[in-house]
Amino acid sequence: MAKSRFLAAASHDLRQPLHALGLLVAQLRDSGAAHERRRLTERIGAAVAEMNELFNALLDVSRLDAGSLSADLEAFPIADLLAKIERTFAHTVHDKGLSLHVVSNSGWVRSDAILLERILLNLVSNAVRYTSRGGVLIGCRRRGDRLRIEIWDTGPGIPENQQQYIFDEFYQVPDPDRDRRGGLGLGLAIVDRFRRLLDHPIAVRSRIGKGSCFSIEVPLCAAAPKGVEPAPHPEVAAPTAEHGLVLAVDDDPLVLGAMRGLLASWGYGVIACGSHDDVVAEVAAAARRPDLIIADFHLSGGRTGIETIEHVRARFGADIPAFLVSGDTSPERLQQSRAGGYMLLHKPVSPMTLRTLLVRPGGDGHTPPAGDGAADHLTT
Repeated sequence: MAKSRFLAAASHDLRQPLHALGLLVAQLRDSGAAHERRRLTERIGAAVAEMNELFNALLDVSRLDAGSLSADLEAFPIADLLAKIERTFAHTVHDKGLSLHVVSNSGWVRSDAILLERILLNLVSNAVRYTSRGGVLIGCRRRGDRLRIEIWDTGPGIPENQQQYIFDEFYQVPDPDRDRRGGLGLGLAIVDRFRRLLDHPIAVRSRIGKGSCFSIEVPLCAAAPKGVEPAPHPEVAAPTAEHGLVLAVDDDPLVLGAMRGLLASWGYGVIACGSHDDVVAEVAAAARRPDLIIADFHLSGGRTGIETIEHVRARFGADIPAFLVSGDTSPERLQQSRAGGYMLLHKPVSPMTLRTLLVRPGGDGHTPPAGDGAADHLTT
């Protein structure tokens, strides 16, 4: 029953931005004015971002199921994370006519900065999404050796008889008036699994018509000595392309053509191949080895991108930097890629993520350095 409800919700929520994309592309095709084309391009970007959010929720569950996620505990000031959350949602709350108040805190905590950020992003996103008037307050309270981070909203509230189910996968509080964007019923389930991985208690209080408060408790710790900087949170690097030759392999002509066009627009040379056999023929006659390989995991004829990458490396006798892309989010693909030492990015891959990997493909020829979209930390 849960799967049936989920498939119905997923079908609806994925079709909405896809429907909008079709209409926007038709308008873009017929539009001649530059300002109108810019406006339509922005709306297309928003629709793509909405679809990406839905797919990322599904991907998070697959990665958790695959057991490929581990917590990297470190000491860091909670103020930095609170400031980042505030910056992330400032424009959204402004556009909705809401207030956002973040009370900073001087405490240092011990947690996984990336996973804790994902938890707070999910909780604050829900608070903003379901609040139509009033606002959202984020603050902290010290409780012994722990810091309790609280997210308050003035939304519709959650009925008491529903509160025990909201962290279940595919569950949504029944309410036809709620904003359904991104509503696959996975957000809080992912939050719950992340916090279990970190061993951070979470709680919810809510009153119908008054709003809700979600809180998570994080261990406090001593501040790092002066002169010792906390481990930086991975950020996507500014695109500073270093031109080179890229071998792109994908058996979908539409994807391959788009990849070739994008890479060429950034000034890269591109060898575009639609199959493993095409790669074999191309590299046999090539005078220059590629600087980077981007290969789809599943290729025609039962071949895999791993086989193709290994063939190219053997042909040139070099450990050429490479990574895999795939629309297959099954735990088996994640485990297979990790076992071979390959980074696996899941479609859709954002142009910014792709550009970052082109600039910094990693020094070991297999995966980029930690923080460059590493699958363990779900940053793509």
